[in-house]
Amino acid sequence: MTNNLIYQEIGKRIRELRGNERQKDWASKIGCDQGYISQVENGVTKPSLSFLKGVSNLTNSSIDWMLTGRGDRWCGFKSYSAPTGDDTIQKLKDNPKLLLAVDKLLRMKDTGMGVLEAFYDMDELRIEGLAEFIGAK
Repeated sequence: MTNNLIYQEIGKRIRELRGNERQKDWASKIGCDQGYISQVENGVTKPSLSFLKGVSNLTNSSIDWMLTGRGDRWCGFKSYSAPTGDDTIQKLKDNPKLLLAVDKLLRMKDTGMGVLEAFYDMDELRIEGLAEFIGAK
């Protein structure tokens, strides 16, 4: 298989992971240019390691799967690593109400986990719309 065909297959898998999100939104989350994402998805260029790590962190997907199409597609939460400069833990420590809200959802077992997973799957625009709907914005 030629490099171009390999790159096209990798690009298809990455495009599949992006789902309905816009390339522009992904670019800002991963820290790359929208044009670069387009080139990778169309098999024009090979993805860099930093790009693959960014996609993996964003989608919780396996880099091995992205490159080969083999193995487990999803990494599982144990492989999550917070992006550089992420102060999520500190925000939770500084605002116990947020931590208690997460704890409450976790204690609700399947229902609470379903809510957390739904938030994980939402893009920022949908979350903002939900916040406005419930009066939290």
